[in-house]
Amino acid sequence: MKNVDIGVSIGLIILSIAVFLKAGTYRQATIYIYGPNFFPQFLSVLTCLCAVVLLVRAIRGNVLPQTDRIDKQGFLRMLAAIGICIVYLLLMQVIGFAIATSVFLFVLMALLHQVGMVTRILSSVVVALAVWVIFRFFLLIPIPTGMLSFTF
Repeated sequence: MKNVDIGVSIGLIILSIAVFLKAGTYRQATIYIYGPNFFPQFLSVLTCLCAVVLLVRAIRGNVLPQTDRIDKQGFLRMLAAIGICIVYLLLMQVIGFAIATSVFLFVLMALLHQVGMVTRILSSVVVALAVWVIFRFFLLIPIPTGMLSFTF
């Protein structure tokens, strides 16, 4: 596991540097303090910091023992989750962010066996609308509206 952790951390450091540099090429916003490069660069810095922590822990020998294996059912659920994400990205362009995100979260919670139908419905709708409000009114970032164009 030590070699795996070292390899993964080095790969993540390289990836985060590449994302940081690529996001730096995005056109700067002239109205806002932050631009389209802010969030990708912020995430790449966080990823790099986590990778450095993993690298230091691996070099010191502080790694977890490899006791768990990937089982077939878990692997199939992971593939299903990836498929749901791809369908979500395509569906968002057609029906819009808010509705697609609500459906996406509901289906993903069902796949992960979240208990309670009411919990699934309420949490998926509340989270989707909260994210929509944040992007629409606070960050002033356009999101896909699809066929159902909300013009509040």
